[in-house]
Amino acid sequence: MRYRYLHITAALFLIIGMGMQAVVSYRRASRHVQEQIELQTQLAQEKLRFELYDAYDATVRLENFIKDEMTRPEDLLEETRAILKHYPQFFTCYVAFPEYRYPEKGKWYCPCSYRVRDSLITIDFGDAEHDYFTREWYIGALASGEKGFWSQPYHDEDFEETIFTHSDDIRDKQGNLIGVATIDFSVSWLHQLLEQYKPFDKAVFVLYSSSGEPLAVSGKQTEFGKNCGQSPIVSHTVLQPIDLDLVMVVPRSYIWASIRWGIGLPFVVFLLGIIVVAVLFRRMWRDREESAKLELMQRDMQIAHDIQMGILRRDFPKDNELAIHAELIPMREVGGDLYDFCRESDNLWFIIGDVSGKGVPAAMFMSAAVNLFRATGVRANSPKKIMEEMNAVLSENNPSFIFVTAFIGRLHIPSGQLLYCNAGHCEPLIVRSVKGGGACVESLRVEPNIPLGYDGTYKFAEQGCMLGEGEMLVLYTDGVTEARDSRKRMLGKQRWAEMVAQGGDLLPAVRRYIGEAEPTDDITLMTIRKLSAVQPVTLRVSNNENQWPLLKRTIHECGLCIGMDKRVLKKLELAAEEAVVNILHYSQATEIALEVRSQKSEISIQLTDDGVPFDPTTYVSDPVKQVDERQIGGLGISLIRKIADELRYQRTGNTNQLTIIKYI
Repeated sequence: MRYRYLHITAALFLIIGMGMQAVVSYRRASRHVQEQIELQTQLAQEKLRFELYDAYDATVRLENFIKDEMTRPEDLLEETRAILKHYPQFFTCYVAFPEYRYPEKGKWYCPCSYRVRDSLITIDFGDAEHDYFTREWYIGALASGEKGFWSQPYHDEDFEETIFTHSDDIRDKQGNLIGVATIDFSVSWLHQLLEQYKPFDKAVFVLYSSSGEPLAVSGKQTEFGKNCGQSPIVSHTVLQPIDLDLVMVVPRSYIWASIRWGIGLPFVVFLLGIIVVAVLFRRMWRDREESAKLELMQRDMQIAHDIQMGILRRDFPKDNELAIHAELIPMREVGGDLYDFCRESDNLWFIIGDVSGKGVPAAMFMSAAVNLFRATGVRANSPKKIMEEMNAVLSENNPSFIFVTAFIGRLHIPSGQLLYCNAGHCEPLIVRSVKGGGACVESLRVEPNIPLGYDGTYKFAEQGCMLGEGEMLVLYTDGVTEARDSRKRMLGKQRWAEMVAQGGDLLPAVRRYIGEAEPTDDITLMTIRKLSAVQPVTLRVSNNENQWPLLKRTIHECGLCIGMDKRVLKKLELAAEEAVVNILHYSQATEIALEVRSQKSEISIQLTDDGVPFDPTTYVSDPVKQVDERQIGGLGISLIRKIADELRYQRTGNTNQLTIIKYI
């Protein structure tokens, strides 16, 4: 009798619950879209601020050079050129000295370097016509204090460009003025950054000055109203330190599209949840033996724990080339941390991640992420593609808005080239050896991409670095840095870096720090140490045009890992392509061998073929001849010689060896 009206009660609860769920789903979806827009604005603000802080770093570099390295004032000319090479986004770098600081130079002395297309010009910019003592950037730097002076945008008549200026005064220990270091960058560069960091196709970024004047708009300004429509969503943040207002405008249609997807699936989930709850409710009434239920639950959780731990790899390889170790300690029976790795020939693929939330939902999401990594890693050839494929699947049908931070990498073991992609995860640490013994620990530079599960169309940024012989990569989740001792003190990034620098077993060191305190989160740690010496990247392909994408990708990854400027890298790829095309079409070779050697100062590409002898370094272009009268391949050889800093040829046995060298 007590279950007679149970189905009627369940139906009433279902009707009421579905109505409430409709309202909740609508509000939650709207709030999620708003939060996502705010998050994207904050991420763009962080990226722009990161770019702008390079100006501050450049002025600090000038100050250190003047105080510690400069032996004569003319040395600054070469240093300003070096800074522009290191920071390609700036187009002017100079230091203005006080009156008669160097009497032999006169009243004004301002060594300056600036860009003209791809060239760098170095001059002394100080004279009566360019009296910098009256300029706003010089006066502002003297009164700005430690943060330096950031100007409002202005039109520079000398360079015919609308620019920003960052300047900072340089003083000795007694507070006496030595000079003013200055960096200029253009509004057009900010415009390109806004277009690059725009997260949605129809969204618009606008950068306003402190007076409310629009400075830069992503995309074409004429399409501003057409893209945003009526009643758009507006999010803004102040872009420090130059006091600009960054505004993102998103059309209202984006919210409605998200809400339509966000209501239907939660209804189905809620309906299934009501059915499951009703079944459990009836079972609770039939079975009052709470002790038996508790024992059953504990057994199920233990099985879930065993299944989850069984997913993780335990066969850590160690040979003369590589040593890997990883360990995961869940806070409860099951957790949301994950790691995985797979060695494929000379490449090591690996992932570490942290799912939001705790318990069974996080464990299920963790299992899905590991299986997706293994499935996509079979066909994808870069961490970026793996990350984007995983993100597309995890973002689809995710009503609970669970997300996972992740770091995916691919280590080419012989060369030490580490290609990686980050999705909101903790910055890994690299342990490098220093002269005289000891170790130096540095944080790996990562792009602040969004976590997986938010937006399936997000385009992730791929990065690279080098891992030398004996150097170790340390990956971890935030359960390590946020671990607390019995006095609730957090371990923190600085103390963790010091712990890594001391060496030894890291996980026991973290446990000793926690002591008898209760863990607050899952703890996962993975270490990868390269044991073998660094070797050049080699590749051998048949004489076929279809092989060029493979050669190009190899060259691109080498340049990315040593930190080449993207524009210079594209030119180097173009030179290599012209050389390969000449071999493919005219050498009668059967195969091509590629060898890439990369250093901090240069990169060399050696192409070896078994074709007919041909020395491109002896080719002399005749500018008088028409294009159709020139020697076959001549235009390509001229382009290679223009791009390369050095071009070497050697005939060894029956093979041609062409080496293209580009300085970094």
